[in-house]
Amino acid sequence: MEPHVNSATPRVAVLGGINHDTFLRVSALPQPGETVIGTGLLRALGGKAANQAIAVARSGVGAVLLGAVGDDADGARLVDSLAAASVDVGDLLRLEHVPTGRAMILVDDAGQNVIVVTPAANGQLTAAHVAGFDATIASATVLVVQGEITAATTIAAVLAAERHGVRTIVNLAPYGDLGAALPLADPLVLNEIEASQLLGRAVEGPGSTAVVAELSRVARSAVVTLGADGALVVDQTGTVRHHPAPAAATVVDTTGAGDAFVGVLAAAIACGLSLDVAVARAVQAATASIGVLGAGEYYPDFDLGLTDRREAIAG
Repeated sequence: MEPHVNSATPRVAVLGGINHDTFLRVSALPQPGETVIGTGLLRALGGKAANQAIAVARSGVGAVLLGAVGDDADGARLVDSLAAASVDVGDLLRLEHVPTGRAMILVDDAGQNVIVVTPAANGQLTAAHVAGFDATIASATVLVVQGEITAATTIAAVLAAERHGVRTIVNLAPYGDLGAALPLADPLVLNEIEASQLLGRAVEGPGSTAVVAELSRVARSAVVTLGADGALVVDQTGTVRHHPAPAAATVVDTTGAGDAFVGVLAAAIACGLSLDVAVARAVQAATASIGVLGAGEYYPDFDLGLTDRREAIAG
């Protein structure tokens, strides 16, 4: 599917989770039953959809976030932070008597992490809410969804985008059964673990081209992220291409690298770039994101040659 432009400038709608994140720095991730002493604490905006929307905005492309927070102080702070990051929050819901989603993230000295998420308001989003987002989805160039809200809600949004001719990126993270959404994904984005779960076969590194080629029967196109090894791209012909990642100058925190990837990928596709060129931009952005602690509002600017393309479309 070619990029769909319903407005004067490219615009990406992102539907999904919005959380209040607490980062704890530790020298090493604890083993089961082990207590470790933290060496740093950071509270920040998070959630995959929020991070991805900010990554779109950091690329210089219009981003609108569709989701829900609670009617608590955390929710008010997150909405303010998103607006300050140039994300359109006009469609965000404030649900009464429901807390805002939370995530606890442990990050070790090597930049690796473990994450526990409590959905709260995110888990209360329904297909009825998606119906209220219909006009915003219809006016988008690209819709992005993930797996942090209920599958039924996500599928409803993807079907709405399909009705309106809007290209959809499905980020299957966390892994779950998104049923009818997968064949409509263009692309379906997974990491190695998620790809292995979906295909029932191990996906490990750039040498997994034969296994990754099977994704051509699952979605319109697919991208498997490989961390420091970049990403693999496959289209419906089954042809697999490898896009290596540049070497990271410093690894501080890998949290949010996948979200930076997806956000910049969406921005690049919305600007009319091919999937392979968009993935190359996204790999660069993911590498840049791991040089800072935290995600979302702590992302650097990702305007990787997209501004001129955006202005050309607008003109």
